[in-house]
Amino acid sequence: MKKTVFGAMFLAVISLLASSQALCAGSKTLKIAMVQWRGDTESCQGFRDGLKELGYSVEYAYMNAKQDRTELGRLLREELEPRITDFDYIYTYGTTVSKAAKTIVNNRVPQLFSNVAGPVEAEIVQSLESPGGNISGSNNAVLISAQIETIMKIIPFKRLGLFFNPREQNAMIERQRLSDAAKKFNVEVIDLRSPPAQEMLEQNLQHLIDKSILVDAVYLPLDSFMITNAKLIGDKLKEAKVKSIGALEGFIKEGALIGVVPNYYKLGKEIATIVDRNQKGEKLQNIPVRIVKEPMLMINKTTANILQITISEDVLKKAVLVE
Repeated sequence: MKKTVFGAMFLAVISLLASSQALCAGSKTLKIAMVQWRGDTESCQGFRDGLKELGYSVEYAYMNAKQDRTELGRLLREELEPRITDFDYIYTYGTTVSKAAKTIVNNRVPQLFSNVAGPVEAEIVQSLESPGGNISGSNNAVLISAQIETIMKIIPFKRLGLFFNPREQNAMIERQRLSDAAKKFNVEVIDLRSPPAQEMLEQNLQHLIDKSILVDAVYLPLDSFMITNAKLIGDKLKEAKVKSIGALEGFIKEGALIGVVPNYYKLGKEIATIVDRNQKGEKLQNIPVRIVKEPMLMINKTTANILQITISEDVLKKAVLVE
């Protein structure tokens, strides 16, 4: 009898604690500044949905730099800095924004960075396991060696063109990682430097169409300028009959052939869990950076048909297919 009473009391206490946690999550409206580089993304939506599912009420203030460094500086100086302590969290998207904002935020308010390809290399955190400041977030990079190993089994290549914007630090980090991985597979990397000037990008695409540059395939990295031009790139590469590997879901949806890519929406939800842990008492400096746990093999079937590439049924069954 005593055990039964004790068990009932124990369950009641557990239930009460769970209820109090839920009330705690909803008792305060969080104020979050979302400093964006290229507007709203699936990561941003995942972050908001994740917080909502965890029971948080949030007021958001949006600041979109529109891929303009001058505008980013103005937003940080004139809109964020004067009222920085009004916010409970500062959400920053991408390497360029996150690194610049870190200088302004300077640990005064918790900073949550989203989709930074190399947070350690960019000196945003000390390590992925222990960020070391009032900051944590997500690393959106899928190991490039794993990408190449998987994709070479489907579409072999020896000369790999690399489109990248040399003014984006994350793109330069990806370039180095690709170069290192390529040596392992005896792949030659051909630089197709395309800084944020439309004519340079179009010129490189034309070189592929007229065959003045010869490659077996091209790689499209974690690069905001490239993803903004994903449809143009996808269309021109199909015209050139060049196989393309995208590091992001958006590239495949806009016409690139194949990729082993992160799920941005899920990564956004992972950042919401960082907020939850912080609200329950953990310091951001001790909350590990969230990484891509289950990358998706994604294939554009329309592009495969245009390029007359046959992909085995076994591979197609494992892939996320888009038209």
